[in-house]
Amino acid sequence: MHREKSQTALDMGRTMKNLIEEYYSCEKTAPQGIPSASYFAEKLGMDYEYFEDLIFKQNGLSAEGFISLELARRARLKLFDTSRSIAFTASELGFKSTSGFERFFKRQTGFTPFKYREIIKKNFTGRR
Repeated sequence: MHREKSQTALDMGRTMKNLIEEYYSCEKTAPQGIPSASYFAEKLGMDYEYFEDLIFKQNGLSAEGFISLELARRARLKLFDTSRSIAFTASELGFKSTSGFERFFKRQTGFTPFKYREIIKKNFTGRR
């Protein structure tokens, strides 16, 4: 049985989340940049078109869209730690510039990273 065929039995959402977690647990993330759908297709030993189709059928999103949602989720979690600069967070996630990260984050969430932090501070200060 081909690896492609056996992969269809797995939940691609969970598989992708695990691969993204693995990607970001490596210390080489920043120099590599943001992971692409073709990177993950290759990592799974799949043809790109098959990979893209499988992600879409199981999640209703393109592979790049799925990666963007996961990246935005990771960004929100990292921005919760207000002791880290936004520039550091951008670099840690593989963005080449802070402005690129800010545009991405606003597109995904509707807020700039700075505004998101203001909301966090307002809603979570003193709640312990």
